[in-house]
Amino acid sequence: MLSMTFTGLVAYPITPFQQGGRLDLESFGRHVGRLVRSGVDALVVLGSSGSFAYLSGEERAEVVRAAVEAARGSGVPVGAGISAMTTREVLEMAYAAENGGADGLVLNPLSYIPLVSQEIADQVETVAAAVSLPLCIYNNPTTTGFTYPVELAAELSWLENVSAFKDTADSPQDLAARRSRFAELAEPGTAHGVSGERLLHEAAPDAAAWHSGIAAVLPRQYAAFRAAVVAGDDHAVRTWQAALAPLMEILRQERPLSSLYALAEVCGVSTAPPRRPLLPIPSGSRQRLAQAVEELLDEAPDERA
Repeated sequence: MLSMTFTGLVAYPITPFQQGGRLDLESFGRHVGRLVRSGVDALVVLGSSGSFAYLSGEERAEVVRAAVEAARGSGVPVGAGISAMTTREVLEMAYAAENGGADGLVLNPLSYIPLVSQEIADQVETVAAAVSLPLCIYNNPTTTGFTYPVELAAELSWLENVSAFKDTADSPQDLAARRSRFAELAEPGTAHGVSGERLLHEAAPDAAAWHSGIAAVLPRQYAAFRAAVVAGDDHAVRTWQAALAPLMEILRQERPLSSLYALAEVCGVSTAPPRRPLLPIPSGSRQRLAQAVEELLDEAPDERA
């Protein structure tokens, strides 16, 4: 088992499908194998990017095992999303991920009825007491309907194996305020990472971690973008922001998960669209994505710099 700190560039790969909706674990293994050699610091399967909500428990266990096997020997830790509708299901996903060889777990407050803080705390405390793997708690209000109060996340960070907080915000200013407040209240050493593709692109935060689905299909580019941020190279950061802007604009116009699957296919991952009822993006949008990727690869700064 590798040490998973949820720091650096954390990539969230899609779960490829065959036509008809069956898992394509062969394609997935190839994708993970390439990803762990591309400069990312960690990967997490079964995030929103990985269609976890559209997979059965057994399928989720298969995905974890396939990812762990494909990443074996690379030195890149593999985390697994364990979110589910009930705490009982969350525990089942956590045990399956742990038994499948995952190095860490990611949990957001998924529920048909949006949860309140006391219910979130109860679920996180229950999971933290039941497993030994590092746990990253996740603020994802767009899909959960719940915005994690920074104070709650900081309180939960004092649990023994809660080691990271994957956070987002509506603006760079809001993000800066949340980062400052979390640093003030959380257990020292707890990683505060940032997610949200638009936020990463616009704010380019010098955070402990970038959590990104796009980084799983453009890993070398995102690794270089983040390296420029960490190095304080403002010119390179602005250049990367400009190079990525056309692609980000197209992605903003389409449903995120469907567009991410199209982007993955454009970038060489063999996959069908996500499972129905989700529909693929229009063919015209896919063509614009392909063009934007081609321009990015032509115009991006030297990734080796």
